[in-house]
Amino acid sequence: MSVVSAASSFAGIALAWVLWRVVLSLCTKSPLDNIPGPSRQSILTGNLRALLNRNGWDFHNKIVQQYGGVVRIDGPMQFKVLYVSDPLALHHLIVKDQPLYSRNPVDLLVGKLMFAAGLLSIGAGEQHRRQRKMLNPVFNVVHLRRLAPIFYAVAHKLRAGLTSKVTDGPAEVNILRWLSRCALELIGQGGLGYSFDHLTDSPNQPVHPYGDALLRLQPLLVHLSLAFRFILPWGVNIGTARFRRAVVDWVPWRAVHEFRDILDVMDRTTREIFEEKKRAMLSSSGSSEKDTGKDLVTILMHQNAHADDENRLPEEEVLGQVSLFLPSKPIVYSSTNNSFDFCKMSTFIFAATETTSTALAQIVYLLAQNPEAAGEDIPYDTLMQLPYLDAVCRETLRLYPPAPVMLRTTLADTVLPLATPIRGRDGAELPALHIPRGTEFMLSVHAANRAPSVWGPDAVEWKPARWLAPLPQSVVDTPATGVYQHLLTFGGGPRSCIGFKFSQLEMKIVLAVLLPAFRVSLAPRPVIWNLGFVVHPSVEGTDDTQLPLVLSLV
Repeated sequence: MSVVSAASSFAGIALAWVLWRVVLSLCTKSPLDNIPGPSRQSILTGNLRALLNRNGWDFHNKIVQQYGGVVRIDGPMQFKVLYVSDPLALHHLIVKDQPLYSRNPVDLLVGKLMFAAGLLSIGAGEQHRRQRKMLNPVFNVVHLRRLAPIFYAVAHKLRAGLTSKVTDGPAEVNILRWLSRCALELIGQGGLGYSFDHLTDSPNQPVHPYGDALLRLQPLLVHLSLAFRFILPWGVNIGTARFRRAVVDWVPWRAVHEFRDILDVMDRTTREIFEEKKRAMLSSSGSSEKDTGKDLVTILMHQNAHADDENRLPEEEVLGQVSLFLPSKPIVYSSTNNSFDFCKMSTFIFAATETTSTALAQIVYLLAQNPEAAGEDIPYDTLMQLPYLDAVCRETLRLYPPAPVMLRTTLADTVLPLATPIRGRDGAELPALHIPRGTEFMLSVHAANRAPSVWGPDAVEWKPARWLAPLPQSVVDTPATGVYQHLLTFGGGPRSCIGFKFSQLEMKIVLAVLLPAFRVSLAPRPVIWNLGFVVHPSVEGTDDTQLPLVLSLV
């Protein structure tokens, strides 16, 4: 069968499915119909374009203000999403009733294509429990303390690279590019024992292609989000991996081709690093853990090699855990291997690089806006206790979480209680909601972290000083859902971010090295922070991911 005829057949099947969904939506009622929400903006897409738009912050804020802690968002046909920011509902979704709520199937599918068998791409269950059990000791304080000198060395290289840009006076610098390179080098050396970047501006030492790929990835994920939701579940089940790759190569869609090329770069990089780590492990077989490398993947591989049969992870799952530090996987087919499931090494780098660089960029940007808030190396324990630096980090992660939403799906019919009742479309007060199996949720970290009912009337203001005094009783009384400081920024429950202490250490060391060396101010060009699964900045009127700021030496 040719690619053209297969595509025609697929189009026919898709049209039949759409017609069936239209008929179904006209003939059935749902318990969700009574939940309030905005009117449809489009017959075809409902309100999904507004919800997923990179400039959609106002839409997200307004629906919470107008409709409350649970809002119904309509999509095509009968498709609905519940947008949740109510603290009690979030506690049940993430912690108390967590077994009833899985990661969204499409979210898991995209994760599997990018990260294979890592923590970002598997649902709850025995496999997830076994992987967390193996990884938890890797992120303990003992191992993190050993990484502090490595992180300082990288941060000093970053400071030297930035200094070279402003030696002759103040200059505009794309600080996001430098911070992304630094975050990749931090996770490369601390997570993988691998150097990606010398952090210079020399043409003789070009930026690693993996770093460029990461900067281009987030805008593409937003651009392709509707395609992932409604096309990907069909596409991955058609034909062989080789055939699917041929379809991707043939389809005249520039964004898909760019996504393919980005993931091919990640695939090749991941393979190189993993094979290098395996060779190093073989050459040091018999060594104790204290004699092996300090990087977390070496520690993980050493622990796994000495685990009992019940808890030992197969190689593909170890490769998947390296993906906690790097995304790799081409969308449907590896460019260097015919196996759909070979490359599973991406979770580590992606999770640690994208969110950390975004958080650092947001902090530096806020300090440029608020210069009044703005050395020697500080030991690990002292660094982690610096009150004002810690307050700046906490407040930025509260108000501007790098990943502003999480996705979930119900596995069974259930009842979802609310801290604050909402008013149904029929006028009745709803203290709890009847949720049918298969309901999809968007959990708003953005809205939950800035709820006035929890954080007070100044909840939407950036005030690091709020963390230097006892928190309001309303914060203390809110059900403990997040794993970090009463916030959802790093998630909660068994699916919380396993590396959040690693990320904090990175951020604080970089800030402790940079802030005494530079003055930072806003550049003339206005900056927009784009909504996405990971937030990213750009200059107003452009699509390129960048954050220009004016730097000068202190």
